[in-house]
Amino acid sequence: MTQNDWQGRLTQHVADAVRHYRKERGLSAQALADACAKLGYAVPRTSIANLENGRRSGVEIAELLVLAKALEIPPIALMLPVGMSGSVEVVPGEELPIWDAIAWITGETLLGSEPQPGTVAEIIYELRIHAQGVNQVQKAIQFAEETQRHGLYSGQRLNGKDMQESIQAYARESAGDLREFRGKLRARGIEPPALPEDLKFLDEPQ
Repeated sequence: MTQNDWQGRLTQHVADAVRHYRKERGLSAQALADACAKLGYAVPRTSIANLENGRRSGVEIAELLVLAKALEIPPIALMLPVGMSGSVEVVPGEELPIWDAIAWITGETLLGSEPQPGTVAEIIYELRIHAQGVNQVQKAIQFAEETQRHGLYSGQRLNGKDMQESIQAYARESAGDLREFRGKLRARGIEPPALPEDLKFLDEPQ
């Protein structure tokens, strides 16, 4: 087996995936090309046709990303046969179960495990925790605002405290925890992801 053999198989998978998702969405090759152009990176109809017909030896990263966006799928769905095969040849001569291949590409850390300190896997692990924190804070603030706006739980008591006050306190604590976590990331030299507009106040000086 040669490197070109593996590259050819990889390119053929991308081609098959592009064709599959394009047809699933009822798009012609021209419609897909137009969608790519609207995203700011041209992938001509002839390039798409040549890819699907096996007349191309490879796919550029930029093309793959724009095609995935235009097809409204994650790029990994073009890179790997997600849900279509139980295993995949990730590099020449090395075949992995499909989930192991996904985990390798995405830097996934298995449940119950922690990555080695100082590795890219650790950074990805920490960023996932951050994403979960952002989601938690947004939901806590939204719930607190809704209960206050509609007067929900008004007059109810929880361990001697007003229910609405407890909900508000939980939202503030969640926001404070996320602010502190972002500070710890920066102290370790890790730049945290940009916050959504409704949480940008967490980066403001206190």
